[in-house]
Amino acid sequence: MVHNESKPHSMWNPKRTCYLTVDGKYYCYKRWDDNAKCEVTQRLEVGKDLSLELTIMLDESDHGMDLQDRYVGELRDPVFDAKESSYKADPDNEDTVDPWDTLADKGGSPENVLFSEPETENPEAALVRKVIEENCTDAQRDLYYEHFGMRKQLEEIRQEEAERTEKLVSQAAMTKRKNKIIDKVAKVLGVSRIKRSQHNKK
Repeated sequence: MVHNESKPHSMWNPKRTCYLTVDGKYYCYKRWDDNAKCEVTQRLEVGKDLSLELTIMLDESDHGMDLQDRYVGELRDPVFDAKESSYKADPDNEDTVDPWDTLADKGGSPENVLFSEPETENPEAALVRKVIEENCTDAQRDLYYEHFGMRKQLEEIRQEEAERTEKLVSQAAMTKRKNKIIDKVAKVLGVSRIKRSQHNKK
């Protein structure tokens, strides 16, 4: 059965606005509902609303983001964070020093040596990156990195874009832009984005 092959690789992360359910049957994401004036969770059924291949790719992306957050957390120095918070609270205090100014050259630190080693890029991830960089418009590229990379909600991106451009695009236009990105990625991966049926739109 197709759902048995779509068990989530990523773990539940409340910071993410999208996720694959534990049973692997639905890929969910939060979006702004203009009519209800609130955030709602959209559920896409794997194998019906969303292809298995694209679901796996999205789940792998979620997993990668979770790992990045975990590594950042593990490398944080609580003492350094406390000093930084203290400095930011009262930067004019002569007795406090910006902890960043006290750091020596970290070029030879174990952390930098570890993370400076070249990593083998997943072939499919390389294809996706190439599509985003070469086949997408500037607006689509920005949306990809902000929505899938920075995990911003479409409504948040829409409002920020309006502040920059002084032009508020519709929520439908943002969704269409996102779907165009997915279509381009799906095409290079040899899969198709399964369109939502009229029944699911109700």
